[in-house]
Order: sequence, then structure tokens, then C-alpha cells
Amino acid sequence: MAIKRTPREDKFRINVYSFYATMQSWGFWVPFTYGQMFLMDYMGLKAAEVASIFLVAKTIDFFVSLTAGGIVQSANLKDGKFLPWMRKLRWVISIGAMLQVLPIPNAPFFVKALCAGVGYCCMHCSMNFMQTCLSGVMQLIAGANMDNRFKMTARSSQVSSASSIILSFGTIPLVTAVGNAFNNPALGYTIVSAVCTIFLIGGVELLTMAAADLDLPRDPSMPAPPRIKIKDMVTAIFTNDQMVVYMVYQIVNQIGTYIVQGMMMYYWRLIMDQFMMYSVVSGTTTCINFVFAMFIPKFAKKLGRKKSILIAFASSALSRVVMLLFATKSIWWMFVANLIMQAGMRFTMAFGFNYYLDIGEYGYYKTGKDFRTLSMSMQNIPMKIAMAIGGAIGGYVLAWIGFDEWNAAALAKTLDRTSAEWAAFVKTFMNIYTLVPIVFASIAIIIFFVGYKITDEDAKFYAEENQKRKAAEMAAAK
Repeated sequence: MAIKRTPREDKFRINVYSFYATMQSWGFWVPFTYGQMFLMDYMGLKAAEVASIFLVAKTIDFFVSLTAGGIVQSANLKDGKFLPWMRKLRWVISIGAMLQVLPIPNAPFFVKALCAGVGYCCMHCSMNFMQTCLSGVMQLIAGANMDNRFKMTARSSQVSSASSIILSFGTIPLVTAVGNAFNNPALGYTIVSAVCTIFLIGGVELLTMAAADLDLPRDPSMPAPPRIKIKDMVTAIFTNDQMVVYMVYQIVNQIGTYIVQGMMMYYWRLIMDQFMMYSVVSGTTTCINFVFAMFIPKFAKKLGRKKSILIAFASSALSRVVMLLFATKSIWWMFVANLIMQAGMRFTMAFGFNYYLDIGEYGYYKTGKDFRTLSMSMQNIPMKIAMAIGGAIGGYVLAWIGFDEWNAAALAKTLDRTSAEWAAFVKTFMNIYTLVPIVFASIAIIIFFVGYKITDEDAKFYAEENQKRKAAEMAAAK
């Protein structure tokens, strides 16, 4: 049966896809953004303890990420290839999100660690499959149409920016209000997280309505898909030189980011003692970021993928320098720095999954082996490696610089902000927060520009030729 691909149908599917990506992020927003702070501030865990818990959980998550693409590609589900996974795993993600912000301050350490670790694995291990399936749905909707692929990632970025305005302005005030209403600050995070999971659950239903007719089960007359093994994952990576280059670039770049990610909230709450202002500044930033998302993708499309990555690197480095020099003088310098960083990030976010799609098309064209679904699943692997390594290093670094003692004093309202010791701690904190990402990003950008060779014109050519090849293979099989 022919699938409708009229402009009107395409527009509808593209819009639904763009909104779903945002609804998915709402589902795990609270634990993803505030989970580490929740465990240290409300559950009483030390920085090194949290780092150890997450190191174990992230290592498990990494190994799951290695198998997700292969399992999705090998599975022979009766009601589709991608959407059935998403319908089932939304419930697992929701449970995981709740477990990570469960208010059990008086429970034994083992129970706290178990809830945090199991919750993290439920959420993030499931997201390995969700992201692979989401990029698969994107490929189904767009086909080989490069304009539609770009339009889907760019519009998703725009919708995400708009929704971030609500999340940035509203999360902390809402969590605080709910916590005050129940006379339990920690419970505020739990309840708000539960409400946010509703968006994920409903979002999958919406995406199913839009794309179910495209996500067809395997044709019984066609050969069953080959079972994918770990060695196939290795083959998909190491027989594709561009995949190796891009993954190493991403891993190195993201390690620097994840080392300092957990420090971000503490700039506001501990260093500047203006946590409620975080919502105001973050919300204002996202308002402007939404404007960026409306016009920057147009410039990114003209510049192409490689130049967009260079701009993102330059803006990130500049923003970190601004933070280092001025952010302890005023929170508004942090605001300016974040605007610079967000503007640069929009250049690469406009392409989204397309980097991995291009690499998958390149590999299929060069080798004749269709590892495109596996290639799309690779997008999670650099992040998982970086999260495991960088996240653990970040927690241990915080413990090493004496963070726990200063944080405890701030919570007890006994912190002396006029002491020389405090000034030394702030300087060390900010040096790590700003310089570590610059060092890693500099190494990463050199790796990328030395090794990455796929041009935008190449990407279009590979996609079109592969579509012809796949059609010929299906015709021959029948």
C-alpha cells in the first residue's frame, strides 16, 4: 500500500515530530537537571558518594548503549520497527525519573544509592532505545529529502527553545511552591517530576498518531533482518573512518563539558548565593535563545556542517573566558556568557541527527553494508562515555577541592564569605568550571578538522544513491 507523502502530510508529520522531541525532554527534565543537587542537598550524600553511584550507573548505561542500535535493527516486531519500543519504554523512563528524586532522606545509604542508581539506569538505558527509534522515525518521515531532514532538526530546536522558556522560568519557583505547600522541599521535586512525565507519555501517543502508517512491520515476503552482534557495532564504527573521527571528537569535547556540568547549579546556589535568580536569568536566556533558534539555523544551513561546528567551538571558548574574568563580579556576566554559548550551539543543533545520518549514508555507500540504523544509535555512545568519565571526574574533583564542607556551611547558614579561604575556593571552583571545557574542546576541534571529510554535497549524494540501491535490493528480493 502506498504511503501518502503529500506536502501537507509531510508538514503535519514534521511538526508533530518537532513537538514530540520537546515533550520527551520534559519527561526527564527535573532529575536530569537537578538530580545531582537533589541527592547532595536533600538526601545528604557527599560529592564522592554521588560520583561513585553515577559511575556505576553510567557504566551500565554505556554498555546498554552499545547494544541498543543492534537490538532495534534486529528486532522483528509485529506492529512496527520503532514506535513499539517508544510506547513501552516511556513507562520505564517515567519510573526512573521518579526514583531519582524520591524523598527518602532518612533511609540507609544503600537504599538511597539503589534508588538513584536504578532510577538512572531505567531512564538513561531506555533513552538509548528512544533516541535510536526517534532518529529512525525521522528517517521514515523525511526519506532521502535533505531539506526535510534539516527542517525537522531545525524545527525541533526551535520548539525546544520555546518550551525551555517555561521550564527555565517555572521549574524552581514551582518546585519551591509545591515543597512549601507540603512543608517538604524535597517532595516538590518529586511531584513536579511526576507531572512532567505526563508530557512524555502523551507525546509518544501523538507521535504514533502521526507516523504509525510509516512505521510498518517487516514484510513477510522479505528476508528477516540479520541479528546484530557487538562485533557488528565494532565493524560499523571501525570500517567507517568518518565515524571514528566524529565519535572521538564528540567524546573528547563532551568529557570537558560533563566534568563541570554538576558545578553549574552551585555557581548560583553556593558561589553567588542567588539560586532563585537562576530561574530569572535562565528564563531570560531561553527567551533570547528562542530568537536565536528562529534565525540561526538559516545561517547554519548556508555555512554547512563543518563551519557550524567551528563557530560553536569559538563561541563556547569565548563564553568560558567571559565567565572566568567576570562571572564572580555579577550574575549578569554569566547571563552574557551563556547567551554567547547558546548562540554558538544553535549552529550545530540545527543539524541534530544529520551528522550521524550523513556518516551512516557514507558508510553504506562505501561498503555496501547497511549499518545506517546502527550509525544513528552511535549518537548516544560518545555522550555515555563522556558522562561516565567526565561525571565521575567532576564529582571527585568537587570532593578534592573541599566542596562538601563549604556546601554544608552554606546550607547551615554559617558560611563566612569574607574569608581568604572562601576567596581561594571560589577562584579554584571557577578555574575548573571555565578552563577544563576549553582545554578539551580545543583538542576535539583539532581532531575534527584534521579527520572529518564529508561535505554537505557529499552527504546529499550518498543519501540519494543509497535510496536507489535500497530500492533495487528490495525489488531483487521480491
